[in-house]
Amino acid sequence: MVKLVEPILNGIDSFLAWMSASLRQTTESYCDVETADSPTVLVTHDGSLMSIIRIEGITTLLGNAEFNRLHEGLTLSLQSVMSRPGHAFQVLFNYDREQVVSEITEIFMPARETAVRLGLDLDDLFEERIGYISRYCGSESVFFVVWTTPTLLTKEQMEQDAKSKLEYLRQNKVPPFTRSQNVLAAIPDLRDAHDAFVRSLTNDFQNLNIRANVLEVHDAIYEMRMTADPEFTDRSWRPVLPGDKVPVKDYQRFTGEFTDILWPPLSKQILPRDAENMDLRTVRIGDRIYSTIFIDLFPKDIKRFVYLLGRTIGASIPWRISFLAESGGLTTLKLKSIIAGILSFSSAQNRLLNDAAKFLKHLDVNTDNAIVRLRVAACTWAPEGNMPLLRTRASELSKAIEGWGTCDVSEVCGDAFAGIASSMLGVTLNSVANAAVAPLTDVVYMLPMTRPASPWKYGAVLFRTPDGKPWPFQPGSSEQTTWIDLLFARPGSGKSVLSNAINLGLCLSGGLTRLPRIAIIDIGPSSSGLISLLREALPQNQKHYVAYHRIRMTPDYAINPFDTQLGCRFPTPQERGFLVNFMTLLTTPIGAESPYDAISDMAGMVVDELYKNLSDAGNAYQYTSGIEPLVDGILEEIGFVRDPKTTWWEVVDALFIAGFTHEALLAQRYAMPLVADAASICRTQSVEDLYGKIIAPTGETLINAFGRMISSAVREYPVLSRITSFDLGEAKIVSLDLDEVAKGGGDAADRQTAVMYMLARYILAKNYYLTEDNVEDMPDQYREYHRKRIMEIREDPKRLVFDEFHRTSKARAVRDQVILDMREGRKWKVQIALISQSIDDFDETMVEFATGIYIMDAGPAQTVEKSAKIFGLSETAQIALRTRVHGPREGGATFFVQYATKSGINQQLVTSTLGPIELWSFSTTVEDALVRNQLYKRIGPKEARRLLAMLFPAGSVTKYVESKLNQMREQQEGVIAETASFSVIDTLVNNILAAYRADPNFRSLPEK
Repeated sequence: MVKLVEPILNGIDSFLAWMSASLRQTTESYCDVETADSPTVLVTHDGSLMSIIRIEGITTLLGNAEFNRLHEGLTLSLQSVMSRPGHAFQVLFNYDREQVVSEITEIFMPARETAVRLGLDLDDLFEERIGYISRYCGSESVFFVVWTTPTLLTKEQMEQDAKSKLEYLRQNKVPPFTRSQNVLAAIPDLRDAHDAFVRSLTNDFQNLNIRANVLEVHDAIYEMRMTADPEFTDRSWRPVLPGDKVPVKDYQRFTGEFTDILWPPLSKQILPRDAENMDLRTVRIGDRIYSTIFIDLFPKDIKRFVYLLGRTIGASIPWRISFLAESGGLTTLKLKSIIAGILSFSSAQNRLLNDAAKFLKHLDVNTDNAIVRLRVAACTWAPEGNMPLLRTRASELSKAIEGWGTCDVSEVCGDAFAGIASSMLGVTLNSVANAAVAPLTDVVYMLPMTRPASPWKYGAVLFRTPDGKPWPFQPGSSEQTTWIDLLFARPGSGKSVLSNAINLGLCLSGGLTRLPRIAIIDIGPSSSGLISLLREALPQNQKHYVAYHRIRMTPDYAINPFDTQLGCRFPTPQERGFLVNFMTLLTTPIGAESPYDAISDMAGMVVDELYKNLSDAGNAYQYTSGIEPLVDGILEEIGFVRDPKTTWWEVVDALFIAGFTHEALLAQRYAMPLVADAASICRTQSVEDLYGKIIAPTGETLINAFGRMISSAVREYPVLSRITSFDLGEAKIVSLDLDEVAKGGGDAADRQTAVMYMLARYILAKNYYLTEDNVEDMPDQYREYHRKRIMEIREDPKRLVFDEFHRTSKARAVRDQVILDMREGRKWKVQIALISQSIDDFDETMVEFATGIYIMDAGPAQTVEKSAKIFGLSETAQIALRTRVHGPREGGATFFVQYATKSGINQQLVTSTLGPIELWSFSTTVEDALVRNQLYKRIGPKEARRLLAMLFPAGSVTKYVESKLNQMREQQEGVIAETASFSVIDTLVNNILAAYRADPNFRSLPEK
C-alpha cells in the first residue's frame, strides 16, 4: 500500500512545488541559477549556460577617438552572436560610497600584514589613509554576464537532448533532485557554442584594451550574492558546489531522499534571506530597503555612460543598473507591428510604430547591425526604517537617468521584488523591466565599459581616479618585468612626496619578511621625512636599519671605494668595473668629455696592481696596534698571538673565525689600497713597460698625467683621502644627502658632482649586484657567510633612487652607470627611479627603458608636445596634460602615469591623495621638520602626528610661521632677527606641549 501511495504523494508534492515556483511565492523562486557545469560556467533551470566576466576597466585614457574605437570593436565582437537566437548578455554596474571603506581596507590588507610582520607601528597612518581617501572615492564594480540559451538549438536537438537525458536517468535510476542542485541540468549541445562565445569575447576585450577576467564559479556566485544581500555576506563566504565537500546538515529534517545529502540549492545560497514587498515600489531585504527605477522610453539623444555616472556622483547615492540584451529583438515587435500596420490609418502613433518596425527590419536585413531586445533596471537603497532617505535617493536616481539623454522612467512594475531581482547580477533572465527593441550599436554605446583599470588588485600605494575610483599600485610587483621609473615636473609639483609614498609602498609590499633595501641619493632633505617615519615606526632594536646622512667634504665622511667584501683580497667583477670607471673619471681633465687615450686601459691595470700588491702574496699592510682600540681589545680577548710581520689580513681572518664579523670589517679597512696609492703604483715597472712611452696631449707622459690627476683628486676631495670613516653599518634603507658636495656651476663643480654621485651610488648599492657565482672566488672560510648573505640580498627587493637627476647632466660616467643598472637591474631585482625637473634631463636610452612614467606637471605647451613625441602620447593624453595635470591642490595632486606591464601599456590620469598625517610624515621643509622632530621626542611619533594633523591639516606650519613673522615685523617696524623663525617654532612647540599636558584631546591652540 505504501509503495502505491508514496509515488502519488511525491507527485502531488512536486506539483505543489512547481506551482509555488511558478507563482513566485518564495524568494528562491526568483533565482534561475541551478548549479555549476565547469570551473567558469553556471547552469540555469532550463539548461542555459552562463558565465560572468569581471570588467576591471580600460587601460588607456579615453577620448573621442578611443571611445569610438572601443564602441566599434565591441559592437563587432557581439554582432555575429547577437544576430542569432539563443544568446543574451547582461552588463551590471554597481556604485556605493558606503562600501568604499571596506574596499580600501581590503586593498591595504597585505600592506598592513607586512607592517605587523616587520614590526612597523603605522596603524595611525593606515587608519588615516582609509578614512581620508574614502571621502573622495566610491566602490565600483562592472560585470558582463554571458548567456547561451536552449533557443540556440533546433527543435530536433532539443528533443534528442531530452530523450538522452531521460534514458540516462532511467538506466542509472537517478532520483529527482528535489532538495539539491540538479547536476544534470546542463544541455551538452550548448557547451561548445557557449565556450566559443566567452573565449571570443575575452580575446576581443584584450584587443580593445579592456582589462577583464572570467570569474571562477565560486567567485561568480559570491558576487551574485553580494548584489542580492551584501550585509549578510562575509568576505570569506564561499558557495557549496558539485565537487566541494558537502556541508553538515540538520539530520532531523531528512526525508530519506538521496538529495538530502547532496549540495544544497543555489537559489537559497544566493538569496539567503526572505524579502518583503512593503508596497508596489519598495522591498525590504534584511536591514535594507530597496526601490527600483525602470527605463520605459530610452534616450532620444544617446549618451555615454560616463554622463550618467557624473550625475549620480554629484547626488552621492548608492545605486546599480542592469542592461539586459537578448538576441532576436524583432520577434518582440511581430504582433505589434502587424496590428500597427493594419490600424495605421487610425492614428499617427500607429503609423509611427509601423514605420519604426519597418526601419528596424531594414537595419536587420540590409546591415550588419543586430537588433536586440533591451531591458534596463536600476535601483537604489537605504537603511531599513529610513523611508524618507530611500524616497530621496530614488528621486535623485530618477532625475539623473531622466537627464541622461532624456529618458522616461517608472518605479512600479507590479512585483517590487521582481524588479529588484531584475537588477541583480545574473540571477534571472526574466527581467520585469519594460522591453525595448534597439540596434546593438546603440546599446553598446550606453554600456559602462570605460572605467579606468589598475593592473593591481592590492597595493601599498593607493591612487584614485579624478572622479573617485580607487586605483591601487604596488611598486616592484610581478605585474612588471622591470621596474624603472622616471618622475619629472617643475619644482613644487609633489615629486618628492610621491617618491616617498612609493618608497614607503615598497617597504610595505605584501609578503615581505624583511625590510627591502632602498638607496636614495638625495639633494636636500627630500627623503628625510620618510627616513624619520620608518625609524620611529621600527622597534628599538631595528632602528639602525634606517639611516639618513648629509655628506660633507671632510675626512670624517671618508669613503674608500677600494673596500672589498669581507675577507676578499680582490674585488668582484662588478666592483672592479666600477673602480675602473671611477678612476677613469678622476683622471679625465676637468671640462673634457672624455679621458686621454689609453687612460681607461691603464686604470684597469692600476686597479689590478693595487690589489695584487697588497694581497697575502704581495706586500700586505702590517698590523699596527693602537689604531683601532676595539680591534686591539678583541684580539687580546681571543688570545691572538702576533709578531712583527703580522698583517692586517691575518687579523681579519682571526677575528672572523672567532665570530667577530663587525670587528673583522673594521680591521679590513686598514688592509685596503687607497685612491692615493694609485699615484705611486702607476709608476711600477709593469705599468711603465706598457704605458711609459705614451705622451699625453699636455706634453707629459701618460703615467705622469695619471699620477698628477690622482694626486689632485685626493687633495680636492678629502672624502677620498683616507680609509673609510663613514660606515653605513647594517642599514638597509639609506638616504645620502649630497647637497653640500654636489653643487652645480662650472667644470670643477660638475666634476665634483659626478665623483660624489658615483661614490654614493657605489657605497649604497655595491652589494645589490652580488651573485652566488661571486662566492666561488672568495676565500674558503668566508664562502658560507657570503653565500647566506648573498641569498638574502638576492631575495630582497632593492630600489635605487636618484633625486634631482639634472645635476648629473654633465657627468657622463654617472649616466652610463645608471644605464647599465637599468639594463641589468632585473636580474638582481633592482628598481631604478630617476627624479628631475624636465624630460630633457633623461637620455633617450633611459626613456626607452622606463616602465613607469610620472608626469607631475605638464608645463608649457612645447613641453607637452615634446612629452607626446617622446612617449607617443595620444591627442587625448595631451589634452589631459594641458587641462588636468597640475600640482598639489585640495584633494591631492593629479598627474599622468604610464606603466609598462606584462599585459601591455597602461596610461591613466590619477590623483595622489595623502591625508594630513602622511603629509606631516613626509614633509621636508625646515620649519616642519623642526616642529615634527621636537614633538616626536617629547610625546612620541603617533601622538605628534595626530596633533599636527589636527592643528595643521594642510601638512605644514610654513604659513603659520610666515604669519607670525609678519606680525613681528609690524610690531618691530620691519626689523626682525634672523633667528626669529626659530623662536616662533620653539614657542609653537611649547604651546602645543602645554595644551597637550592640560588636555591630550584638545582641538585647538589658545589664541595669544
